[in-house]
Order: sequence, then C-alpha cells, then structure tokens
Amino acid sequence: MRKKILSLGFVALIGTATITNPITQDLTYASADLEQKKENIKNERSDVDTDIKKKQNELSNLEDKQRVLDNEVMELDMEMKDTNEQIRELQGKMDETKQKIKELKVEIAELKERIKKRNAILKEKALALQESGGEVEYIEVLLGAKDFSDFVSRVGAVSTMAEADNEILKAHEEDKKTLEESETELNNELKDLEIGLADLESLKQELKGQIAKKNKLINQVKKRLQDTETSIYELEDEATFLKEQESAIQSEMDRQEQLGRAKNSKPTVTSSSQPDITSGNFMWPAKGTFTSGYGSRWGKLHGGIDLANPADNVPIVASAKGTVIRSYYSSSYGNVVFISHNIEGKVYTTLYAHMDSRLVSNGQSISKGQQIGYMGNTGRSTGKHLHFEIHDGAWKNPINPMQFLK
Repeated sequence: MRKKILSLGFVALIGTATITNPITQDLTYASADLEQKKENIKNERSDVDTDIKKKQNELSNLEDKQRVLDNEVMELDMEMKDTNEQIRELQGKMDETKQKIKELKVEIAELKERIKKRNAILKEKALALQESGGEVEYIEVLLGAKDFSDFVSRVGAVSTMAEADNEILKAHEEDKKTLEESETELNNELKDLEIGLADLESLKQELKGQIAKKNKLINQVKKRLQDTETSIYELEDEATFLKEQESAIQSEMDRQEQLGRAKNSKPTVTSSSQPDITSGNFMWPAKGTFTSGYGSRWGKLHGGIDLANPADNVPIVASAKGTVIRSYYSSSYGNVVFISHNIEGKVYTTLYAHMDSRLVSNGQSISKGQQIGYMGNTGRSTGKHLHFEIHDGAWKNPINPMQFLK
C-alpha cells in the first residue's frame, strides 16, 4: 500500500474516538473536524480508484505483450521442429551413404584380389612365352592340327585366347577405376552431408538461444504481471479499508452527538479471567506470561509484545476505549483486530493478533476492558499467545507498549 494513503487514511480514522476528554469538549469543533477527515477519506478513495484503473490498464498491456511473446516462441518452436526433421533426414542419408561406401570398399577389395590373382596368371604366361621364344605354345597348338581345316580352327582359337586374356585384364582395370571413382564421389557426398548437418546443428543451437531469450522475457513479463496483480489486490484492499474508515468516522460522529446528551457508559463488567481495568491510558490486553518484548528479533523489528497463556478461553480485551478499524482474518496475523484511540488529544492505534476468535466488528465502539476475542494460535504463529502492538498515530508506526502498561 502506498505510504501516503496509509498515513492519511489511518490518521483520519484513528483520530476519531475519545476516552479521557471531558463531556464538555467542544462538540461542534469535533464534528467539523470529523467532517473534514471524512472528506479527506473520500479524496483518498478517489485517488486509490484512479490508481486501480491505471494498474488494470498496465495489467492488460502486459497480458497483450505476453500473448505476442507466446506466439513468437510458438513460431520458433515450429522452426525448431522443421530443423530437427531436416537433421533426421540428413542423418538417414548419411547412414545410407556410409553403408554404400562400406559395400563398395568390400567390392573393390574383392576386385583387387581377383585382378591380383589374374595378373599373377598372366605374368606366369608371359614368363613362359618369354622362355619359349614367345610363340612356343601357339606353335605347338598349330602344329598339332590334323588337317588344314583343323589348322584354321586352331589359328582362330589361339587368336581368341590372346584377345580374351587382354579383354579380361582391361575389364578388370576399368571396373577398378569405376569403383574407385564411385568411392571418391560418395566420400565427397558424405563430406557435403556432414557440412550440411553441422550447419543445421548450428541453426538448432541458435534457435534454442532465441527460445531461451524469449522465455526469459516471458518470465519477466509474468513477474511484472504478478507484481501488478499484487498491487491491484493491495489497492483494492486499501480502497476497502478507506471505505471502512469512512464508515467508522460516521459512527464516531454519531457518538460525538450522543456525548452531549448522555454520560459515558460504564465499563463492561469483566470476569476473573480478564485483566483488571487500570487507571492508566492503556491496560494489559490479557492475562498471561510475558514471553517476548518489543525490539529486534531475527534481524527484524518485533513491533509489539507477546503474552502467552495455556488456559482455555483466555479473554482478550481492548487496551483503551476506541473504535474498531478492522476485524478480520489475515494470513500473517490470523484473527486480528485494529482499534483506533484518541487519548488526551493524541491518536494511537492498537493491534491484537493471532486470536482464536473475534467478538467485535468493523466500526464498533469499544470500551476500555471490553472483551474483543479469545487468545489463540492463528496465522503465522507457533504457539498460543497474543501479539499486542501500540502505534503512535497511524498503523505502521509501532512504539514500545511497555511505556504505557503498568
């Protein structure tokens, strides 16, 4: 809540009730003062309503921005999906190419082995031809003919044998060359695929970086959304609180009028379990053991005192006469009551927290010593006790209660 609103708002309310002023007080002046305070509250409520509208507009703009970012991230996700599909496709092609290369290497190895063996045979033949003058085998074949016709046939056979040897060797060499060229081509293709895959992996990392950046922006927007929503809730609660103060002021104005026609009511009769009503400005709000005082605790200010009492149904009473600002359940204070007081022309606020239950309502006039609830262990409390605070003027200005209690 804004400090300005709290300061003006609480002062406006907590300056309403009187406890020790005589009935002969200038009621006309008091009524006029309350009217002014009531008008101030209306102005504060108007300012709060304006702030709420501003925050709601800001929230709407942030929601629009978040939707835009969500769409951008979705588009990046789709690009990422396409890139991953391309990578998977290329990886499949690479696997096929690798398998082809592997098979070609086996074929080339087998072919080389066959060529090697045939070369050995041809070498042996060439050596035999050299040793026999180069024509021994063929002459023997020719001289073995039975007649001229057989001789012609043998001449053709010898020629065919020589050509066959040359063709086989030539075919083997050509096949070897073809397979080696194919292997080179496939290796180049594999290299190109690996380069393409590296490029796609780089793109994938780039897309991941963009998505991370967008997610960071979205988280920032979400944080601002949460902060703005919290601000709206606080402002709405503040508007409600100001409305309650305005109502309490009107009730105090009505009571001020009654002061001129009747005497103050007698204090509520208390039971033996309630603390005694003392003559000081403030009285003890409950009976119990003093367990913690005002001051620094765990690095923070403990802005009040704690009173513990394990008995059943321990009454909590108003420490002074005043008007209830708010009686409600708080996540931190549990069941809590705020009461404003006007004592000898000075404004104070008292707070009673962690009660088991509350017996008073907003705007209610309270007498000193009047029971307002029972001691409990609600809210952020770890044991049955009463947390009691006195504030100098508006709430959030805590002072040590022990300077007033006897």
